[in-house]
Amino acid sequence: MRLMAVTAPPWWARIAVIVVLAAIGLTFPATPAHAHGQLALSKPLANTIVNDPLQNVELYFTERPAPHAYFAITAPGGGRVDNGWSGGQPIRLDKPVQEFFLLEGRWEPRLYHTGFPAVVPVAHWPVQGDYVASYLSVASDGETVKGSVTFHYNGPTTPAPAGWVPPANEPDPALLAQTSHGGTPGPGGAATGSAPAGAGAPS
Repeated sequence: MRLMAVTAPPWWARIAVIVVLAAIGLTFPATPAHAHGQLALSKPLANTIVNDPLQNVELYFTERPAPHAYFAITAPGGGRVDNGWSGGQPIRLDKPVQEFFLLEGRWEPRLYHTGFPAVVPVAHWPVQGDYVASYLSVASDGETVKGSVTFHYNGPTTPAPAGWVPPANEPDPALLAQTSHGGTPGPGGAATGSAPAGAGAPS
């Protein structure tokens, strides 16, 4: 039996195959981004410069944060300047956020047009530099919602209110139990997670 010689395809054919495979990988990721209740927008935007002392930092999610959600704002020196948090009036997102749900074995996309706020008051602005707003919550489907938004404050420093004591509270034990598989933010907001690009842009 005669053996047939197998010749390698020309270099341009090999490059074409690589390009096609790369395109398929970009179009169909192995695991869809399916986090629910994710951060959709932040005010101020992530990685921007703030020139005026804001009263609040606002974080908008695709669903209402859990009642026992945890928020912290950390100044450059490591001390916290947050003063509790509250909900607020939902807004319509200029750019809707797409999340995926697993239905009958298939990932189905769903668009969210509303941002639900967590309003975190800032007690004072002690120094200029990078501030970190970190968050930890749990979505309605039980998924951990965590991350951080960093921005640079370049405005005037402001004094602490009379009798001000920086908060030292930790996340609620019930919240930690629900999110233990995903970890918690560390001091200074060293949480991992996706923060929107420029705003908290959806992944």
